[in-house]
This record gives sequence, structure tokens and C-alpha cells, in this order.
Amino acid sequence: MNVGLFSPNYPTISGEGGIGTYTRTLAEAMTASGHTPYVLTAGVATRQTFAGAVPVDVISERYVPIIDRLAPGATACWRIGERAAALARSHKLNLFEFPNWEGLGLWFALRRSIPLVVRLHTSATETHQIEGLPATWRLKCDIYRENLQTHRADVLVTHSDAHRQRMAAELSIDPQTIVVIPHGIPVDIEFKREYPENRDVTVVFLGRLEKRKGVMELLKAIPIVLSAAPGIRFLLIGHDRAHCPGGRTHRQFVEDEFPGAVRRQIIFAGTLDDADVTRHLQSADIFVAPSLYESFGLVFLEAMRWGTPVIGTKAGGIPEIVKHGESGLLVSPGNHAELAAAITSLVRDKEKRRRLGESGRNRVEREFSAATMAKRTVDFYSSVISSYARRRT
Repeated sequence: MNVGLFSPNYPTISGEGGIGTYTRTLAEAMTASGHTPYVLTAGVATRQTFAGAVPVDVISERYVPIIDRLAPGATACWRIGERAAALARSHKLNLFEFPNWEGLGLWFALRRSIPLVVRLHTSATETHQIEGLPATWRLKCDIYRENLQTHRADVLVTHSDAHRQRMAAELSIDPQTIVVIPHGIPVDIEFKREYPENRDVTVVFLGRLEKRKGVMELLKAIPIVLSAAPGIRFLLIGHDRAHCPGGRTHRQFVEDEFPGAVRRQIIFAGTLDDADVTRHLQSADIFVAPSLYESFGLVFLEAMRWGTPVIGTKAGGIPEIVKHGESGLLVSPGNHAELAAAITSLVRDKEKRRRLGESGRNRVEREFSAATMAKRTVDFYSSVISSYARRRT
């Protein structure tokens, strides 16, 4: 099977992000199972390359000022659509999958000759509501394209039942018309988790430092945790955005608002490469991501696969990954006191950390491996291709 996959970013080639991580994992797992995915992503300059065995086309993000002033994002939508159509012709693709992200597949959707699958990630409308963003003309254009693209798709797919329900309400469609295929992640079955004795506990956060990820709630929880366990170290990995009061970054907020004894226990690592991220997730004593909303929560799988105990929130698709008290802990979104209590409980109970970490890893192996996701996706693609062919005859 030859398929096209578009992602606004692709790790090691055009930037980091959840959609890019999902796309890379799916592409690599499909390749390993004998299929041929062709990835299209946006970047600085147009070029063709490989990420391992996966062919990747990078399309330039250059825009035409007079067009994009009138309809922000229109040039990118056109460039991506034209390149996707060219890939479909030259490689005889059976199907193309686009994310709903900014509706960048709309031009392709209007002119395509093969089936179009749209995977529903967190939408522009959701992001606008969660982060309280201003209703700019750019945002309105993104929302319009997203909605039009999803209604032009042959099939919609998403990764959790919670997000299926939310997107069905947003799009005013029947939830049962949206297929659910959970994300997966590569699992190293040879990895053995170690639990060193007599060392200070490290709590790791991974993701963009922004409002939707609940980073302010984590920062508010840190002084409470440190009052009970002064030696705890907090490591925050990811791009720091100016989402704190006064338009400050999270690093600036900590420097301005926290006493030295607290500041010394917080490390802002910034964006790291894959190897460093993996190393920190493997060695972390606790992983925490107190998101206000996640359509799925892929980052939890990234930590759980290493046997690291996780703390998340009862928001979006997270409870479908993390079973409270079994494979991790869940707290109410936006509640820093609950979050502090959950972190403190794990800091004080090494055996509980071990139990939750092992259960989480087992859950990933059983239900969320990359191979399982690839098989489900290929079976789904096959049904879409067959249905499209029947409609065309």
C-alpha cells in the first residue's frame, strides 16, 4: 500500500510537535510492515530527503504577501495541496491522510482523485477556547479551512473517544461517523527499568510551556511540594512561550516570583534532541503533564514505555490512556493543590512509583504499541480505499 501523510512538522527535519511524532511513528511502523508511506511536511526550503527508511518531501513555507494579507494561510494551503497532488500522481498513492491542523489540506481536498482521510487533532476552535486567544482574522481563516476540509474528507479518524465526542459536537455530526484509532509508540522490550537507591527525586515535564499544557499549575504546585520535600528537582523540557501574567515566559515568571530556594530546584532545559529527551524520560522518577486539555496525550505513552510513573489530568483523552491508581495518577485540570498532593504522594512512596510505572509500561505494550497502531491503520485504510473504489464505479 502506498499512502501519503502530511504533517506540519516532522522530528529531525522540520520541527517538533505531537502531530509530527505521530506521523513519524506511523510511517516507520508501516514501513516495517511492508508498506510505503510518503511524508509531506512544511519547512524552510523545498527539498526531498529521507528520515531513516521513510521518504520525506519538504515544501517551502514561503508565502505571497498580497494573498496572505487577505486570507492568512492561503499560500501554504495552495503549495501543500499542489505538492500533495504531485506526490499522489508520481507515486500512485492509494490514499492521503491530512490532519485537521489549520485546514492545510483543503486545496488538496477540493482537487483530489484519491481518498482523503482527515485525522482530528486538537482543533483551532479548541485551542482558541482553552488558551483564550483573541479572535483574529488569521484564527477565523484557520477555523474556516479546518471545518471545510473535514466536511470534504471521505472519512474522519481520531485517537480517543473523548475527542470523538468533542469534535462531533463542534462539527455538528454523528460521533459514530468518526473512527477511533489510538496512537501508538515504539516499545523497546529489552529495556529494564532501574530504581536507584538514596537519590533525590526528579520530576520531569515534557511539552510546549504554554497555557494549554497546564504549566502554570505545575509552577504553582512546586513550592507546595518543596515545602514537604525540599530536595525534589523539577526539569521542564520544551519551548517556553510567553503565556504567564504580564506576557512573561515561564522562566521569567519563576525568576520574578519565586524565592531562590525554589528557583534552584527548577531547571528549564528548553528544546532537546530525541536522545536527550529519551534519557531524561528513562531516568525520571516521576513524569507530570497537567494539561488543561489533550485530545489524546501521546506524551504520557512516551514516559510510560520506560516504566516511569505518570501524573496527568482528567481531561480529554488522557483517562483513556492513564487509568487512575492503576497505571498513573489523575487530578482535576487547573487544580494546582491537587497536583501538588499527587506529586508529593509519589515522592514519598517509592514502591507506589515502581508499581504504577510497571503497570503503565505493561499497558503500553498491550494496547499502545506502534505495531498495533500500524496494523489498525492499514486495516482502516484498506476499507476506505475499497469503499472509495466502489463509489467511483
